[in-house]
Amino acid sequence: MKKRSALIAGIAFILACTPYLTAYASDVMYVGETQGIITRVNRDRVRIEGEVLTDGGFTIVDVNVKNAPVYDLITGQRVSYTEARRGMSARAAYAVDTLPPPYPAVVLWLNACHNDAAVFTAVVSENIRWEAGHCVFLTADGRYRVTLSSETPVYGPRYERMAVGEIMPGQEFFIWVDSITASCPALVYPDKAVLVE
Repeated sequence: MKKRSALIAGIAFILACTPYLTAYASDVMYVGETQGIITRVNRDRVRIEGEVLTDGGFTIVDVNVKNAPVYDLITGQRVSYTEARRGMSARAAYAVDTLPPPYPAVVLWLNACHNDAAVFTAVVSENIRWEAGHCVFLTADGRYRVTLSSETPVYGPRYERMAVGEIMPGQEFFIWVDSITASCPALVYPDKAVLVE
């Protein structure tokens, strides 16, 4: 009984201390990320060659994108996996398991290396306030204080224009910025924001 309790405690400790382990029902999946250039597209399979962004990722990885959400980071819109093309910059998060490649993609971002601005995702926290023509919110991770004015292009998931008064806690946005302050939290004045579907 003691050995079993120690084993359960050990497994619980490993799960708590390993940030990239994600539990799905009874399975445990390790998620890797790679960013680079698409060098091969074969139906619903995409090969990305570039740099590893997480431990356990690969510099060259084949991923199956058929069941994964795919986003174009230039527009922020969700697109079909058939939009992936050779030579396009991309970033993929994928589940690394015991199966041989292609690994199932968790999400695929196309045009991930475009030079318009830095792009990141932000979830709106409960710490939000609306003023005349402005919306200011703290992101759920506490890292950024985002200010959106009525002049900031803010779009819904189908690229329809949104008013800043429609922004609510729990929503997730792609945020485009040219600069971020070094404060804590960092102050962000986006060039554009698109609600993630």
